Amino acid sequence: MTETDLLRRLETEGQTLTPKLRAIAAYALKETETFIRNTSRELCADLGVSEPTLIRFCREFGHTGLSEFRINLALSLAHQSDAGTFIEPLPTDRRLVNMDAKRAIAERAAQLVTGDSSFLIDNGSTAEFFASALADHAPMTVMTTGLIVARNLLSLGKHEVMMTGGTIRPDAMAMTGRLVESSLAHMRFDAFVMSADSVSAAAGLSTYREDEAHSNRAMIAASSRVIVLADSTKFSKPALHNICRFNAVATLVTDLPEESDELRAIRAQGVEVFCVRPDASAASDARTVKGTA
Repeated sequence: MTETDLLRRLETEGQTLTPKLRAIAAYALKETETFIRNTSRELCADLGVSEPTLIRFCREFGHTGLSEFRINLALSLAHQSDAGTFIEPLPTDRRLVNMDAKRAIAERAAQLVTGDSSFLIDNGSTAEFFASALADHAPMTVMTTGLIVARNLLSLGKHEVMMTGGTIRPDAMAMTGRLVESSLAHMRFDAFVMSADSVSAAAGLSTYREDEAHSNRAMIAASSRVIVLADSTKFSKPALHNICRFNAVATLVTDLPEESDELRAIRAQGVEVFCVRPDASAASDARTVKGTA
């Protein structure tokens, strides 16, 4: 079963669990939004269980921990035909998933901007790793919507760092709103290093939030080329608010298998693809010449 079957699995397999784990399954089904949005400590208090028990429950369903389970629970809910509202996974959960792959993707992507003097960086965990990977680069001018991205860049002590205007989203530590768009209206950058909540060869790039989609489109318009950073977990998420199709993207860096059908379809659209192995010290040689399948 895929992660989109998780709700069905909770309903069918939950009955076979021990009483404590069965109670957690029932809670996740009845109070789904609370289960996704509350802290693990709050959940344990509501359920009367320990955090190790909560983690053991998540592992019963094939997940490494609570963060991964809750992301897939949100996806399962979104795939239900009668689900009227999508519950956005917490940014803190998304930051904890697939960290080794995100770090490897960021380090490979950093090699692609050595000739640039100015670029935009998105917010998000992979973008934060990317910012830290610029320690050995010549001084650059960088603008970002991400507060943690900006902090990581400033800690390097060599790059000129600018923030877009906007309203701060405290949970994501990022700027959003129309001020992001207006601040970019008369600027031009060599590249936009972008992450997305959803990546699909057929549907392109999309995000959970409408305001984030507007900001991303403005950053694309202000850049000469777009580099997308997307770990494998991004290829199974539902497209909610569309950002762009792959005809707007120059390069994709990912940890998906080089010969996956999804990557073949993306290459066929003229995108240059770099594949990395999270357990390797360097990227693989999975480089595809733009415009070839």
